[in-house]
Amino acid sequence: MRKPLFKTSCTLASTLILALSVSACGSQNSSENSGTSATAAPTASGQANDAPAAKAPVKISYLTFRVGTHASAKLEEEQIKQFNAKYGKEVEVVVEEIPSDSAYEDKLKILAVSGDVPDVVMGKNGINDILIKGNLVTPFNDYLDKDPEWKAEVGEAALAANTRDGKVWSISDQKQNIGYFYNKEMFEKAGIQPAQTWDEFMSNNEKLKAAGFVPLALMTGENAWTTNLILAALVGTNGEAGNTFMNTLHPTDFNTPEMIQALNMMKTMLEKYTTKDALGAGYANAANAFSQNKAAMIANGPWMIGDFSDPTKSSADFDKKVGVAAYPDNSLISTYEVGYMIGAKTPETRDAAEKFIRFKTGIEGQTIALEYGNVMPVSNKIQPSDALKQKYPLFVESIKLAQQTQVHYQSFDSIVYPNITDAWKSLYPKLVFGQSTAEEIAKELTEIAAKHK
Repeated sequence: MRKPLFKTSCTLASTLILALSVSACGSQNSSENSGTSATAAPTASGQANDAPAAKAPVKISYLTFRVGTHASAKLEEEQIKQFNAKYGKEVEVVVEEIPSDSAYEDKLKILAVSGDVPDVVMGKNGINDILIKGNLVTPFNDYLDKDPEWKAEVGEAALAANTRDGKVWSISDQKQNIGYFYNKEMFEKAGIQPAQTWDEFMSNNEKLKAAGFVPLALMTGENAWTTNLILAALVGTNGEAGNTFMNTLHPTDFNTPEMIQALNMMKTMLEKYTTKDALGAGYANAANAFSQNKAAMIANGPWMIGDFSDPTKSSADFDKKVGVAAYPDNSLISTYEVGYMIGAKTPETRDAAEKFIRFKTGIEGQTIALEYGNVMPVSNKIQPSDALKQKYPLFVESIKLAQQTQVHYQSFDSIVYPNITDAWKSLYPKLVFGQSTAEEIAKELTEIAAKHK
């Protein structure tokens, strides 16, 4: 990063002194521009200038998958831009862009094996477990104790969600309240409303299909995100036992009636009510199916709302067709994002990484994420601006929906071991093609959990 030039006052006592002074000025400026440290230059009086050279910013490495067409690409770009404007003389963030969530996760797992993780890491989809177990990250407790204002901005609930054995391993940057979006025109033509029960939900699927529409935008590739959100809702609303399961970190026994019933219902949805490419498809396929009027529903969070008015992602005026709904039984997936971890190895880079994470997860970063990415902040002090409300009324509707729901549970990605997250893409095809029953899939999930190391 370019540093400011320090001006030396040059005395004009004589032509010789002027020449020497100009030479001294040029020498010092050249040293500053080159980024090398310079020997103290003599002043016009011949005395050495003892002022220390400007300290170079500390470089930290940061990998991000929030690039390109990713729903959070704009917020990521703006957060880094504003951080650089405020702290660029102290910290230089060296960004490496990764093309997708799954590519990011794969690369972090490889780096974890070698112990060479980036200075700042997002611990999504089990990456946090891998890094904690490998002793590759630094907890935030000392930093939080020294900065009670930042601690308050994140909040006790968000901190508790990422605390293990009294240590805060990561700082959440968003609250996830996830229901599903639906195409209001398709619902109207099928003569249906968002379902209040799961029987009604399955009936809606059948009525949409009869009206000539594909009901669901599902996908089983990557982490089976949109499919597993519905699976989580099926389990999380199935009595006290199901809700307890979906609020338990690292469940080890999937051989439960609630899980087996949910898998059987998911099998039906994948067989009858989704796109032909759902098996093996990635998130981009499911998102495109919904945004291009090829499917009536998609399970996803409010960060997707900006896509609905983006002509490069959605059909014309698509945002006017979209409604948002809770899952049956007045329920919603409600969890905190894992957020950011310190992977830096030296005290200097750890402090720099903490400064970057503090900016991203404090009031400033949360506000940027809200305004540029439709991300729900972890702090209740942050409210959407009037401009955001007018631009994205569906986001305001999502907030109201979250306030009205009574049953809450987490997503599979937030509770299971990372090897479970990796397994869905191979398990769902076996279930749909009849190679394994729901009971056998549940047993296999239990065995996979037991192999977690």
